[in-house]
Amino acid sequence: MFLKDVQSRPAQGMMGIALRKLREAGRAVPEILHLFRFKTRSTNHLVRFTDEVMRGPSPLSRGMRELIGAFLSRRNQCGFCSCAHAPVAAEWLGKDLVEEVLRDPETSRLDPAHKVLFRYIGKLAANPAEVTAADIDGLKQAGWSDEAIYDALTVAALFKFYNTWNNGSGVQNMTATDYAHSGDRLVTMGYCMDFSFLGILKVMWVGRHEISFADLIGLVKTWRGGSGRQPSSLSSLSPAATAVECGNHTPGTGQACAVGRPETANRVGAPTSA
Repeated sequence: MFLKDVQSRPAQGMMGIALRKLREAGRAVPEILHLFRFKTRSTNHLVRFTDEVMRGPSPLSRGMRELIGAFLSRRNQCGFCSCAHAPVAAEWLGKDLVEEVLRDPETSRLDPAHKVLFRYIGKLAANPAEVTAADIDGLKQAGWSDEAIYDALTVAALFKFYNTWNNGSGVQNMTATDYAHSGDRLVTMGYCMDFSFLGILKVMWVGRHEISFADLIGLVKTWRGGSGRQPSSLSSLSPAATAVECGNHTPGTGQACAVGRPETANRVGAPTSA
């Protein structure tokens, strides 16, 4: 990571517990977590926004939003984001479909409506200034609503930010093992950890095989101390913190990465329920 002062700043509260759990489990710390913990008055809002965009109500399924993020990141040459989110998309849409779309949506098994959508995403990745009213008309003719187009655009814009954030700060890759666990964490825990009392109970239940009684005490102390208002980004409590990267992959390259295990269902749905 290029920003050494950001990287070396001592971790406090929930993030301190999360990073300790990672190291105790023998896992590398995803360097994106250093960006999230540096100015939490800003990044707390970013985490909540990300969770809502990627997990909130939408005509686009969670899997499709993950695939849009991975695809746009591949086009933007952000290996970190592409490899971190491709396996999440594969959990919901199927490994084969995701690999096909990342390689070339036009030759993939996507239906015609989804191919129109990914042409639009590709244009957003290349040069948003080239988007015209005709592009939007084409999306609507393919069956996409204004809400679906808005959500796809918002996912693309969000990932453009993350691509710049990661590549510009020199966030490094992680091992294939850490990367494989990250997709599971995003699927089961999402992006935003709300450390209210109910939020803590959720963390404890989902991670009950990994979090000790001492960790629970630390969680409660952090919550009671006021840090409960601060979400922990990217499910970082887990020993396999998310947003990790595939091994031996140079940031900024278009190198391919594995996207996860095959799934039985590869359907992406119609435009109104994608």
